[in-house]
Amino acid sequence: MLSPMPSGSPTQPHPERRAPLRPLPLGNRAVANSPRIEALGPLAGVLGLCILAGCDPGGAQGADPAQPGRVGTTARAAPNADLAELVLLMSPLEKAVTSDITDRNLLRSRELLTKLRSGPREIGLEALGRLREAPTDGRARPVDVDRALLDVAAHAAPEDARALLEALLTQYGATLELRTEAALLLAETSPERAIELIEPMVTKSRPNQTQPPPEFIVRAWVTACDHVGRSPVQELADVATNLYMDETARILAVKELGHRPEPLALQALQAILIESTGDGYIRRMAAQGLRDSLPKENGCEIFERVASREADVNFARFLADLLQKNCR
Repeated sequence: MLSPMPSGSPTQPHPERRAPLRPLPLGNRAVANSPRIEALGPLAGVLGLCILAGCDPGGAQGADPAQPGRVGTTARAAPNADLAELVLLMSPLEKAVTSDITDRNLLRSRELLTKLRSGPREIGLEALGRLREAPTDGRARPVDVDRALLDVAAHAAPEDARALLEALLTQYGATLELRTEAALLLAETSPERAIELIEPMVTKSRPNQTQPPPEFIVRAWVTACDHVGRSPVQELADVATNLYMDETARILAVKELGHRPEPLALQALQAILIESTGDGYIRRMAAQGLRDSLPKENGCEIFERVASREADVNFARFLADLLQKNCR
């Protein structure tokens, strides 16, 4: 049971926060035969289902700009040099490559990704077209390449990429890394649709189907809500106080609640502060969130009350230090 909040608690909703564009990591590309090179079949299957649903994700044979997702009759445009370079940079490196080359490639790939994300729709369509193409050597593309192409497509041609992102999020088949990327990209580029699809997933402690890890579902939920100005606190409170929920998802939810001084968020943080699960890390984050969100006198009153009844020696020391630095 969540206890009532002190009368001096702030009630203003947290201001909208736009999630920054996320640079893709190099992943395991330092090894040429990376274990993350997956079979082409799963992604091809998802793309095939998307095409059958009428969402042709690519325009690989020349796209008609007036009709998103429709293949036109014009010849295919010349490949974009920046996109080709990004694909090369995101491909596995040789084992003997030195760290200076790895660092240089990382910086260059981030530079290209930022540039291509803001490119014209034709760039996004070309990225979608590349996702449809089978590699000429018969091997599957590394997942980092697919993630980069998907990122460019989602930002440069969001309407064209939306159906593919939805399919990756909701359908089993593609690699988990790519499905996770799709959840985050859908939240950034089509937040209204992301809210519709993710809302049934976000508070499920035991999903009944394979889906991206709960931590990233929560992250995508927060991003989508912030983009449309909707408070995510109700769902975050459910995740944070659910002892059966994945721990990483609970940690992220508690951190987010600490940035959102709404009454329900503060009540949830209070409940977590006194829970007797032995998870000192989550309890510490709840205490820090209350410290940053509540008026000083209200926060100190709560900390003193909890400290007077605390049985965990380590957490009692943490509370004593918190009181000493903030209340005395």
